[in-house]
Amino acid sequence: MGVKSRSKKNHPGWNASRGVETGANLKRRIILILALLLAGGGTWAFFEFVLWNKIPSDLVGKWEVVDGPREYAGATLEFFRQGKLVVRVNRGGDLGIIDATIRVAGKKIFSTTQRPTTGETSTSAFVILTLTDRELIVEDEQGNPMKMRRAQ
Repeated sequence: MGVKSRSKKNHPGWNASRGVETGANLKRRIILILALLLAGGGTWAFFEFVLWNKIPSDLVGKWEVVDGPREYAGATLEFFRQGKLVVRVNRGGDLGIIDATIRVAGKKIFSTTQRPTTGETSTSAFVILTLTDRELIVEDEQGNPMKMRRAQ
């Protein structure tokens, strides 16, 4: 007994006169491709925004210093999800930019910077006293508080 096989010409999704697939089969493939893209995008978003976050979502964003040490007067601190911090300060009329990597453990922010000239790294710790959607108050290692508000 032989195995019965169907040629493409006899397949219900094949239009022999044009040599192309009919609409029903094409719709099925499009739906499958869209479902795969949606599943892949959802998986990526879950990992990117939930699992790979290194800092609390309330901390992410740009903050303006409103009260604190004189050297930070008018400075802005921008926290990124991946654990990066960019500080912009006014240094005698010039813009000073400090890049740092941060990690948060409990109520402490550990900030690590690297000197461009020597490559030497230093780590500072700040205690989070208050963190709301509009206000951030931290205390440095010397006990000096720094009050910030979320930048618009």
